[in-house]
Amino acid sequence: MRDEVAIRIENVSKCYRLRKSPDEKLSFLIKKLFRKLLPSQITNEFTDDYHQFHALKDISLEIKKGESWGFVGVNGSGKSTLLKIISGNLRLSSGRVEVDGKVAILNYGNGFNGEFTGRENIFIKAALLGLSKKQIQERLTSIIEFADIGDFINQPVKTYSSGMVARLGFAIMAHVDADIIITDEALAVGDIFFVQKCMNFIRGFLSKGTFLFVSHSINDVLSLCQQAVWLEHGVIKAIGPASRVTQAYLDARHLEYAKNLNLEEPGHQQQDGIIEEVKSELFIGQSDLSRLMDYQISPNLNSVQTNYPIRNNIEILYNELKASAGVGGVKISKVTFYDENDKLLSSIMGCETVKLTLEVLAENELTHPITGFQVIDGLGQVLFASNSKLVTKNKHVVIKAGTVFETEFTFQMPLLPVGDYTVRAAVAIGEEEGDSVLLQTIDNAFLLRSIASYTKHGLIGVPMQSIEIVAPSINLLAS
Repeated sequence: MRDEVAIRIENVSKCYRLRKSPDEKLSFLIKKLFRKLLPSQITNEFTDDYHQFHALKDISLEIKKGESWGFVGVNGSGKSTLLKIISGNLRLSSGRVEVDGKVAILNYGNGFNGEFTGRENIFIKAALLGLSKKQIQERLTSIIEFADIGDFINQPVKTYSSGMVARLGFAIMAHVDADIIITDEALAVGDIFFVQKCMNFIRGFLSKGTFLFVSHSINDVLSLCQQAVWLEHGVIKAIGPASRVTQAYLDARHLEYAKNLNLEEPGHQQQDGIIEEVKSELFIGQSDLSRLMDYQISPNLNSVQTNYPIRNNIEILYNELKASAGVGGVKISKVTFYDENDKLLSSIMGCETVKLTLEVLAENELTHPITGFQVIDGLGQVLFASNSKLVTKNKHVVIKAGTVFETEFTFQMPLLPVGDYTVRAAVAIGEEEGDSVLLQTIDNAFLLRSIASYTKHGLIGVPMQSIEIVAPSINLLAS
């Protein structure tokens, strides 16, 4: 195998023998037993009723070291089967697979014994993943800190929640020095704080290792993967850059949905696994109406207070601020998030006016201070951010040592998909952002929960004022 190739797959197929009923399976087992006990002249008359299911058909693929690949496709398309064959957990029917490097597959529950404690299971699973006892002992403290399950580490795993098992499994996997990591729809583990910790590890791994990722989330694939493979019924439909392959997959799914609704799709063609849009007229007829839809969102929704459950009381999170990075000289003592009526927010819907305030103690004299924040999703992606440089630019600002000062950001929330987000707060000094010195960062200043959203695609939505379709005549179909 050439040095730059991590995985080479040549003409790989996987075929299963399927039987229609349990009776046929029992009959097969009995005939198999008779073949061992009776002369071949008798058993040659036995027939075996089954039909073959090809989970994979003649798959060929080459993955270079350091590349990240996403695998997309509907359930049953062969994605997980292929990755299990690569990892060595499943035997192929024909073809050849060559792997150069140590493989770790994210399958959290495998290798755990429910009767043993979490600490004991670390030794068991890490040994299965190739670590020596000495290596495990050297990394034990780091694994326990990464898992962050507290005193449960000394309790039997059978008492763990599924989230605790996932935390422990990921923590072990992150310490086994794998060259190739394979994960099958298994990155959404625990709360958003732990998910972001996992994503930070994955992003760090991408700079040096090979990453294979199966997911139904196109955004996750685009965020983590350079290349992608679209599998359908066990064959490769498209392969190439992740953006192109995922778009082809989505276009195909939309066309399939249209066919199920008995709609015609005169504006699309499919070529070589890639869906291409071709120009066609929009048929709008019959009615003299000139406006099909007038969709409006109020830009000033009232702030929302709700009993929707959150991870912790938001005020408690404010009191647990822990510095993450920086050279020091300041202390971020408080981060608050209010609506325009100065009412503490526990969740947001989007479009409302909000106030985010940072309270900072200047332990040393600060020249040209910059305060700022970032809103981060579960994948660790910065969705939007701002800082005070806009108002201090071209001004000589000095904060004396011992001074407590505040920066208040007032803005209209964008539309965020339903879910949890974290806010990072930071203080720096410098006349230019590119030359600034970071003094202190709080990675998880507080948790922000979006409970309602108009956006279905993308990372954030646009607070749309109206959407109109205007034509001389429009055909309105009753639903």
